[in-house]
Parts: sequence; structure tokens; C-alpha cells
Amino acid sequence: MLFNLATVDATPATPMGLLSFQHFFSGLHTRPDFPSFILANPGRALLFKHIKCSTQTNNLASLYAVMPYCTQLRSLTLSSTLAPSFLRQVSLNQFPMLRKLGLTDIPSLRTLIGCFESISTQTLQELSLTLGKNYTERNVDQAVIKPVGLPAIRGFSLINNNDSILSTFSLLLEYLHPILQQLHRLVAYTVHLHCTDIEILVENNEETLRYLDTSEILYTFDLLPSLLGHRVIEELILALPVSPISLGRHLLKLGNMFLKMKLEELSLRRLSFVVPSTYGLLDLGQHSDVWARLAQVLSQAPYLEMVTLLLEPPSWNQSSSMHVTTIDMEVHPSLSVLRDMGRFDVHYWTPPGHKPSVILPSDFVASW
Repeated sequence: MLFNLATVDATPATPMGLLSFQHFFSGLHTRPDFPSFILANPGRALLFKHIKCSTQTNNLASLYAVMPYCTQLRSLTLSSTLAPSFLRQVSLNQFPMLRKLGLTDIPSLRTLIGCFESISTQTLQELSLTLGKNYTERNVDQAVIKPVGLPAIRGFSLINNNDSILSTFSLLLEYLHPILQQLHRLVAYTVHLHCTDIEILVENNEETLRYLDTSEILYTFDLLPSLLGHRVIEELILALPVSPISLGRHLLKLGNMFLKMKLEELSLRRLSFVVPSTYGLLDLGQHSDVWARLAQVLSQAPYLEMVTLLLEPPSWNQSSSMHVTTIDMEVHPSLSVLRDMGRFDVHYWTPPGHKPSVILPSDFVASW
């Protein structure tokens, strides 16, 4: 029997703690909780390649006991409530295929440091961190910082859910600095319109970055030309300013920047812009010329395969017929040159952290 998804609820205290398999074609089969299922069928543990632990279970000992059976594990995601205990009890070195580690709802830098102190030498390729809404970095943390002693990684994702404009994660990046020097992929989303820490991180990885997705408004146009000038980056996702006036000026500067570049040497294959939910039809009309100019310049880049507009969906109190929609952008004449070349796309934006992971049909996913 073929399965393409396995979902695990490993909370044994609840009668609904069931392991469910979604058949590749149809049908739903249920089993008891994850630890019991693996203990009864240890050979099946090889099927689970992606595991996500999002809640504190009542019987952690049984969970720790079965994890060594999952030797084909590729990615592991742990909530901050579970991670410190899990990483002390379960050595990641017993998972030779493990390449991605994710930590969610991180409340403080101290918690993160505590997690990494339990990780011995491990060849990870990707690290994903989601900071909690109340994430804090206190000055006393600086005294306990010792740079993490792991090999450099290739992919780094930082999602900051702390909506305070006073929130900072400078010490976190300082702590992780040794492993963030050869990044191929960077995803960075914060509440700040302008974050020097993210700019520095991009600058430090200009020569290796192939993928950049950031909410950082890159007002300094010395960084983007330098990044593109290394002819390494292949995909770029950039946020546009919220203010319509600033957005129009930003588009004009982008057009001027690309116009000055040798487009035939551009390594960029996919370029996307995140359009704010407040962008209106009136704004689009006023910016028709700068959109058309930018589209005309980008159409001359021979290796640029696709330009995509990602529209932020309006919140419940923003719904208005005056806000631009995907249909508006799909038919707007200012973008016709790219549209006629088959190099233009538009759809609604899904924030990082909410995007479903791409899992192959042969991969099994366990989450509880």
C-alpha cells in the first residue's frame, strides 16, 4: 500500500491521539499514538523522514525511546517547550540523513543557547528559527554568549513574531555568526521596515547567496547592485514600501538600478515583489509609468525567466473594491511587455512560516 502523508498526534493522554495515514489514492487508516506504533512496528520508522514536535507530551520517555529507529530522518522541527529536553535526551548524531533543524516559538536568547549547547558536532544544511511574540534579548545575555561551535550551514530562516518596534535579535545573530558565513539561502522576515542586522547578514553572504527572501526594504541601492554583481543569486523576493509615495519612488530607483547594470550578465532567474495590502487602484494608476518602465527594463534581461507580483491579502477590516487584486495586475497594460513574453505572474502572498513544505510523495511526515 502506498502512502504520501502520515500525520501523528503523540499525546497519549487524549483518546483522540491517533496516527493517520492518507493513502496516495484514497482512504484513511488510523493507528495508536506514534511511540506505540513505532515500538510495535520498528521497521516502519524508516518511512518517517520529516518530524515536527509542536506540543509537550505527557510521556516523553516513550518518545525518546523510539526516535533512534527513525534513522532516515531528514528534517526535525521542535517547539521551544520541548526542544531543550529533547535535545538533551536525543543525540542528533544518530540521524545521519538529518539536514534541517527548526525551532519554533523561541521566547529568549537564553533558551536558544540552551538548545545549541545540547547539540554536538552535526552536519546541518539548514536552520529555521521562529521567534515568539514575547522574544527578548537582555543585556545579561551578552555575558554568556560563546559563538556556536557547529559547521557553517547553507540555509537560514529567521521569522520574528515579536511585533514590538523595540524588539531586537542582534545578539542572536552575533551568537550564530560563525555558521552564517556561507549561506546559499536566506529567508528573513521581521517587523522592522529597515533592519541593519539583516543588511549586514546579506552583505556577509553576497558571494554565496543563491536565494534571498526578505521583508527588509532595501533603500540603500549599493547593496542590491553588489549582490547581483557577484552573478550568483538566482531568486530574489523583495518587499515594497507600504507608503504609496515611497513605493512609487522605490520602483523608479529599481528601474534606474537595473538600467545601469549589464543585464546580459545577470544570474537572476526569478524576481518577485511583495506588494502591500494597502496598495490601491488609484496608486496603481498613478504608478503606471514607473511600472511600465521597470517592466521594459526587466524584459531586456535575457536570462530572467519570471517576474512575479505577490499581493498581500487585505485583512478583514481592509476589504475594499479600491484595493488592487490579482485580476487587476494580470490585465494592467503597464506590465504587458512581460506578460506577452510569458514572463509575468501574479498571485496572493503567503508569509514565510505559513508556507507548506514541499514534500515528495515518497516522503513521510510525522507531526504531533
